[in-house]
Amino acid sequence: MNRYRIRVLTAFLVLVAPGAWAAGPIDLRAYRQLVNLTSPQFSPDGRQIAFLTRRADFVHNRYDVTLRVISTTGGPSTVWVRGMRNLRMPRWSPDGHRIAFIAEVGRQKPQIFDVAFAYATPHCLTDAPNGVQQFAWNPDGRTIAYVTPDHPVLTAKDRRTDHDLFTIHDDDYQITHAPVPSQIWLLSLATGKARQLTFGSTSVLENPPPFAGSISAPSWSANGRWLVYTRQADDDDADTDRTTIVAVNVATGKVHRLTGHLSYEYTPAFAPRGHAIAYLYPHGPGPVSDMDVFVTSLTAGNGRDVSADLDRDVSTTYAWLPGGQGLLALANNHVGTRIYLQPLRGTGRALALGHLNPTHLAVSAQGLVAFVADNATQPPELYLLRTLDSRPVALTDFNRYFAGFTYPRSVEVTWRAPDGQINDGILTYPDDYHPGRPYPLVVYSHGGPEAASTEFFDAGEIGPLRDLFAAHGFLVFEPNYRGSDNLGNAHEHAIYRDPGVGPDRDVISGIHLLEKRGLVDPSRIAAVGHSYGGYMTAWLIAHQHFWRCAVVADGAVDWTEEYELSGDGNLAWVRDSLGGSPWDPRSAALYVSGSPITYAGQITTPTLILSGTSDITVPITESFALYHALASRHVPVKFIGIPGAYHMPQDPVQLELYYRAIERWVVAYLQLPQRGVAQPEARPLAPSRIGQRVRLPVLF
Repeated sequence: MNRYRIRVLTAFLVLVAPGAWAAGPIDLRAYRQLVNLTSPQFSPDGRQIAFLTRRADFVHNRYDVTLRVISTTGGPSTVWVRGMRNLRMPRWSPDGHRIAFIAEVGRQKPQIFDVAFAYATPHCLTDAPNGVQQFAWNPDGRTIAYVTPDHPVLTAKDRRTDHDLFTIHDDDYQITHAPVPSQIWLLSLATGKARQLTFGSTSVLENPPPFAGSISAPSWSANGRWLVYTRQADDDDADTDRTTIVAVNVATGKVHRLTGHLSYEYTPAFAPRGHAIAYLYPHGPGPVSDMDVFVTSLTAGNGRDVSADLDRDVSTTYAWLPGGQGLLALANNHVGTRIYLQPLRGTGRALALGHLNPTHLAVSAQGLVAFVADNATQPPELYLLRTLDSRPVALTDFNRYFAGFTYPRSVEVTWRAPDGQINDGILTYPDDYHPGRPYPLVVYSHGGPEAASTEFFDAGEIGPLRDLFAAHGFLVFEPNYRGSDNLGNAHEHAIYRDPGVGPDRDVISGIHLLEKRGLVDPSRIAAVGHSYGGYMTAWLIAHQHFWRCAVVADGAVDWTEEYELSGDGNLAWVRDSLGGSPWDPRSAALYVSGSPITYAGQITTPTLILSGTSDITVPITESFALYHALASRHVPVKFIGIPGAYHMPQDPVQLELYYRAIERWVVAYLQLPQRGVAQPEARPLAPSRIGQRVRLPVLF
């Protein structure tokens, strides 16, 4: 080969994206190349965007996060910081000269750092002994407010002499020491000294809420005189429903509540100008409903529900428009996610984003919009809207590797349950689909239940399983049963005091729809789900016997244990979803009749159970109970524990092993018989008996 041909081939190899050589469907190992993007933040002049990229490092079993900056006019991004552990929450200084962020160095707890330009050495700004949880710049750039836990109640002498007993209230079953509240401190950048601003037994919210909303940083008023934040009534990790929006005077430290609500207020944000304050609160009736955006002020009480007519569940991600004339908010809509423009008066509308599903959002002072988005066949990238009515422009191309794969076709399906409930879901066809042939079916139930199955590339609990199952020749059905947050308030509220029976009707009637279309091989149907999806799976296999196999991942199967043992707001979720506590005569029976463990003696389906050993959202004790209920009756069952995992594996190696275990279990049972592949130990019922129920005692 002559030199000219070598040069031409080299140039061709450089120009062609790495993924262009990958032919055929994607496999699990390919996902190791995925770059996730988060936390877009505009510089004050709107000319640059800071954001984070996250890549899996399988050698060291961690995620490497890099802080990058890109121009809004396009071009390559510039690396500002890499190699720091748990780097998160980048925020530009008000003068645009620096970016502050939270990270960890060595064994030090998380602190605030700042960096002035690409590859500069980050400077540590704080020395908080208990670490920093969130922070926010004062608009004048001279002060940073940050949140940090109080010092532990025990002294060194107490620990040394084993005087370490403590009182437990609404805390999770793995608690090992007395909880402490988190407080706001103010850091002077001129002196480097910090002073505590809030005190007492109440806490800045530090754990996930029961239904929606999130942990968020304090928000400054435009004049820098006030901070608003989500205050929890105590420091117990299961009381994240006991939250109200409060304002604290920065000069005096005096705190006052803004509204008359007693709970379920989250994510406050001052408008860019004036004293308008947005926050999230349930639409009603009760907390089992859409979260709406309310707007109030320092003196206006509850304010107004400005998104009442939107009839969508506003996620934690929302942002004020310049001047405070309205807001942009993310919300699930059918099988996608949308950015909604919500004026302060009137009905909101979705921005035209084509088939993109946004996951992160930022608005500049000049009205530009940056967001991270993907869809079922496009991996995530950073996009820009120059106006609210313009077309999205892709600013990055980190995931071009995935352009060379083929992806299955996914469509939205809609149907009515027998009681008239309207549902939708995602149907993904096998890669080798041929009309007229029936195929094995995987039914994947999402968690929440106040969430939805949407056409993300690799986000959500299903992760890569949609594509992996389709590559094996399976249909994949993801029903958005009642309780899901993608079809409006009535659909979400329909799960109130009906945790299992109604959603069961939704899922089974959806399967009937697919069966009537001639798509499904009724002798090969699998049920899979995580969290509440695990609950749904356990419920379905206890009430129907046509399933070839099942996977229950971190699944809630006993509402009493959820109420008594869990943290992260699940005590409140169970109480307010079922209408009372296990000891309330109005709800006590539902804790039994609504729990799959009550019917576990009826399960005959071969079942894989997975659970994290450190899960406080759905305690692993529930998985133990389900495992023994099946194993003691010789039902084929396998129970996999994930060491140190919370409600999903947190490191890349465990996460890949988790998905691999699910894939292998389902494939072994749904594929046609072949040498060396495990076969089902339980025979499916005849096709005509799909949906037939087991006779069970009436416990309501």
